[in-house]
Amino acid sequence: MSAVSRRHVLIAGAAAVAAAGCAYPLVQSDILPGRYRLAPYLGKCGSMPPLPKVTPGPVRELRFSARGQMTSAVVGFPPGAAKHLPVVVMLHGSNGNARTPFDVYGIHYYLAAAVQSGVPPFAVAAIDDWADATGEPSPVITESLVPFLHDQGLSTGRIGLLGWSIGGHGVLSLASALGPDRVAVVVATSPAISRDDAVAFSRSVARIPVSVTCGRDDPLSIPAKTLLDRLRAARTAEVTGGIYPGCHDAVFRRRMLPAQMPFLGRHLV
Repeated sequence: MSAVSRRHVLIAGAAAVAAAGCAYPLVQSDILPGRYRLAPYLGKCGSMPPLPKVTPGPVRELRFSARGQMTSAVVGFPPGAAKHLPVVVMLHGSNGNARTPFDVYGIHYYLAAAVQSGVPPFAVAAIDDWADATGEPSPVITESLVPFLHDQGLSTGRIGLLGWSIGGHGVLSLASALGPDRVAVVVATSPAISRDDAVAFSRSVARIPVSVTCGRDDPLSIPAKTLLDRLRAARTAEVTGGIYPGCHDAVFRRRMLPAQMPFLGRHLV
């Protein structure tokens, strides 16, 4: 390589580095796009937390009839569970299923750890394909799943709700429809909501204890914060959660469970 061409390469390389250095703050400030795509490569998402060192309670995969078709429910119990436990209905995110909360998030371990620490015991239940054709919670949840859980010996007069991503939108929507007479508490993690959704939900779930959490490097963090701010301003029921370090992934969802389980148990009593 000639001295001239080498000089050109060095100058071009230095210019690229300088441009990248100038662009990085703009990306992080959302002036330029790409912040959320860069987050995993910059170490902002973290690593998967280890499961609690406890022996979880039983997890049962059950089949029940819903509108003439058989579907699956997965139900987790705390160790030494008694009958007539209250129950939290869980709505998985896109591409998930009834086993995702157990196989990916390890929720039965966090349930066992919470109960071991003194949280009032409760059960957790999930189903496959909880959404209808419009993406809203299917009537199957209230028409078939909840009565089925009652038949299994669980207390379903007032239920808890826990959802992730689009399931976070789902639990907020379902809580809005059922109201505080049927829903004791709702937890939405990284909910897939818009600002308009946040404004609407801040009114419709204001009388229900709510936890909303979202990762700082999650594109849904802005509407999540809007929802939190408006619920806290209403001061009509307990509101907890926040915008914490993390991304829109299973790592963040598992990291939130140690605080979410006591919140659920306390309001289900």
